[in-house]
Amino acid sequence: MPDAGRLNANDPEHIGAYRLLGVLGSGGQGTVYLGRSPSGQQVAVKVLHARMAADSAAVRRFEREVALARQVAAFCTATVLEAGLSEGRPYLVSEYVPGPSLQELIATDGPRKGSGLERLAIATVTALEAIHRAGIVHRDFKPTNVIMGPEGPVVIDFGIARILEATVATTVSSLVGTPAYLAPEQLANQPASEASDLFSWAATMVYAATGHQAFAGGHAAAVMSSILTHEPNLEGVSEPPRALLAACLAKDPRDRPGVDEVLAALTGRSRSARPVRQADAPVRSPTVEEAVPPASSPGADTPVGESSPRGPVGEPSPLDSATPVSSAAQDMIDTGDRPVRTARPGLSLLRGRTGWIAGATACVALVVLAVVFWPFSREPTTGASAGPAVTSGVLGHQGDDIWAVAIEQVAGRPVAVTGSKDDTAQMWDLTTRKPVGGPMAGHTEDVCAVAVGQVGGKPVAVTGSMDDTVRVWDLTTRQPVGGPMKGHTEDVCAVAVGQVAGRPVAVTGSEDDTVRVWDLTTRKAVGEPMKGHAKAIWGVAVGQVAGRPVAVTGGVDHTVRVWDLTTRQPVGQPMTGHEANVYAVAIGQVDSRPVAVTGGADGMVRVWDLTTRTIMGQPMTGHTHIVTSVAVGQVAGRPVAVTGSWDRSARVWDLTTHEPLGQPLTGHTSTVYAVAVGQVAGRPIALTGSRDTALRMWDLSGRTQ
Repeated sequence: MPDAGRLNANDPEHIGAYRLLGVLGSGGQGTVYLGRSPSGQQVAVKVLHARMAADSAAVRRFEREVALARQVAAFCTATVLEAGLSEGRPYLVSEYVPGPSLQELIATDGPRKGSGLERLAIATVTALEAIHRAGIVHRDFKPTNVIMGPEGPVVIDFGIARILEATVATTVSSLVGTPAYLAPEQLANQPASEASDLFSWAATMVYAATGHQAFAGGHAAAVMSSILTHEPNLEGVSEPPRALLAACLAKDPRDRPGVDEVLAALTGRSRSARPVRQADAPVRSPTVEEAVPPASSPGADTPVGESSPRGPVGEPSPLDSATPVSSAAQDMIDTGDRPVRTARPGLSLLRGRTGWIAGATACVALVVLAVVFWPFSREPTTGASAGPAVTSGVLGHQGDDIWAVAIEQVAGRPVAVTGSKDDTAQMWDLTTRKPVGGPMAGHTEDVCAVAVGQVGGKPVAVTGSMDDTVRVWDLTTRQPVGGPMKGHTEDVCAVAVGQVAGRPVAVTGSEDDTVRVWDLTTRKAVGEPMKGHAKAIWGVAVGQVAGRPVAVTGGVDHTVRVWDLTTRQPVGQPMTGHEANVYAVAIGQVDSRPVAVTGGADGMVRVWDLTTRTIMGQPMTGHTHIVTSVAVGQVAGRPVAVTGSWDRSARVWDLTTHEPLGQPLTGHTSTVYAVAVGQVAGRPIALTGSRDTALRMWDLSGRTQ
């Protein structure tokens, strides 16, 4: 980082516990100060603009994004130390790395060549890999965000662009990032992905190798037009990196290599496990018989269209190798579209490239970036060692994170209901793998919890949102039932549905540290909120113990609690065993005994005997990061749990032996936030929803050993 300038009269002397020593820089995002911690450590303190001071939802988003940023491994990145609000302005404290930025170094010392360029490329793409592993997309990778420190290049400001997006009201002219290094899809106002970061990284490496930008222009609009319509200027970039950088600068994110492939190419590492890229798989709608072969079929573990099984016995197979879309959108399919390997898998449509580029270019001419409809088509790839295959790639919510999923029967057909960051819920027919109608809109913030049940003989969904409300939806009409149910004062993070004295109820957990019970017939709160957790409640499940209805909750205070829903009082003392936040709870039965299954930030999955309120056996370990979600069900008569994690995988566990059943379910490119278990055509399936926007279906019928 550059040397600090002097503080002026308008600069604060302290931010939080940090004394400010000078100004390192300022810009559109805010001001960066050199600070000193109470222990004497020098730090960088970034104070963002005070656009979010009066917006409590934006403040909570800021806090969540900072929590993600703090998960990034320290090598090749500046460690995030702390964040908070100071007089209404959000601030972020990170490790101070002395040294010039890559931009300054190239301007003064000239381009990097040979081994110097190679070391720079390897260090920075390794940093990107660590950032992506934490579930973060940088969104603003550029030369000024690479500090040439005394111990090597360090990437800074990861997560800052996301934080800004979360705290600044969106307008048609808003654009987070530096135009010269933004990917085409970002300029088209579409969600950034890991593939977008690879584009920005490659543009940065071109600058490092040549001293000029890959896409030139006399002003911002000209640069953006060049990115959208011209090939990169690679003059001065020699092989071997030239071809690699050209691939990363492809206009279509699906044509770019993955971060792991780039790192492998730079280091010469073997890529024997690389997925096969299917060049021209046609899009078709399979029949139910094709999608779900009979259990006795010899090829039940074989993907559609393959003649031999792949992977060990017990791995799930695809229920579908193609992605059907709604009939209203058939005319928008690019039949030459290729399955993707690196970006956002899931169900969507790809408009022809000419259409989106032309539309975005027209916006650039006005120097206003209007929204261009360009969702991505993302279909699964297969390979001999690529791990279990996704059964159906389904992308909903036009490219936003899927927070929650639940399974129900509507008119005799299995359906899923998902909740998303786009403030809506969506229903999906699990037999056809098609969305049912449009999004269910009404919430004004993320829909982060979904449960399903019956009210008056009709199937309903109950949703909880970051807008602090709970809503009920008639799944037959997909319309809201009455208005929002209000009472919580913070995000509603968890929802479960059950019965108390024969009446349907919903139980909700919130960041306001309370649990509430709602009568779903009257849509009114039942009694006062239940208090006991010291912090937010992120997991709720409803069941019965000794014939009495109970709720089980998991909290950020590391505890699990049982509540009698008739009296709304806690049952016994909190159950302890997790070493960190408890984020997920489900209820099931093992050997006819009611049990709770929980997962949390310690990466462990635990089973609790709800009769004795004690831990059963050893924790189930295998996930390498936070366990975000848990669902329970049965496979071949055996009780199982399915868990999702920040490690981008889901796992299936035998609840009797506490052992994993088969290999992890892999394929998602970001955090698996949601899991559900159900049946399709008589076969047990799991659904997983992710931050990568994909809803995936897995056949569990082979998971018996």
